[in-house]
Amino acid sequence: VELVAINHWEIAIATHKENHPEARHLCTGIENVDPWDLFPEDRHLDILVAGPQCTYFSIARGGRPVTNQQRISPWLVLDWLEKLDVDNVLIENVPEFRKWGPVQDGKPIRDLRGQTFAAYIEAIKSLGYNVEHRVVTCANYGDPTTRRRLFIMARKGKPIVWPQPTHADPELLHKGGELRRQLRPWRTAREVIDWEIRGE
Repeated sequence: VELVAINHWEIAIATHKENHPEARHLCTGIENVDPWDLFPEDRHLDILVAGPQCTYFSIARGGRPVTNQQRISPWLVLDWLEKLDVDNVLIENVPEFRKWGPVQDGKPIRDLRGQTFAAYIEAIKSLGYNVEHRVVTCANYGDPTTRRRLFIMARKGKPIVWPQPTHADPELLHKGGELRRQLRPWRTAREVIDWEIRGE
């Protein structure tokens, strides 16, 4: 089993290498990598995990795209799915990604919001995948952040099963229901910070 990680940012690659030294790391833009060259013999992937650019959708930028959205990297995922035999796909992005639509004069056309996103989902389905997407709060799955993220899950020939939450907002845990009593309270950032390491 081989793990391959690709990212254009040196810090991201260094961080991943620290956590996964056994992986093959490529510090380059995904647009510079041909899947056929990367996997010349076995063109089968168990899972492809992708985090396409979210610059054009993030509310941190006020949701204002600065270029034609059809040219950004989410479409490169389809290139990989067409060239390789991929069983499972997981795509992560900001919730605003669902509003992806045509752009005119550098601004999204309000009445057509979500049109390109819908076409994107249909394009994945056309390659033989079952596809579902949902926005989740990361803290509900044990991650020490309340950040909300959109996840697109695609599986070829198999049903999609979403994981069940393991954690919940502590303020909601006491508000009745057996299900809530089985969940743990959200983790906090202080649980995962090594306070012995001095900041710089």
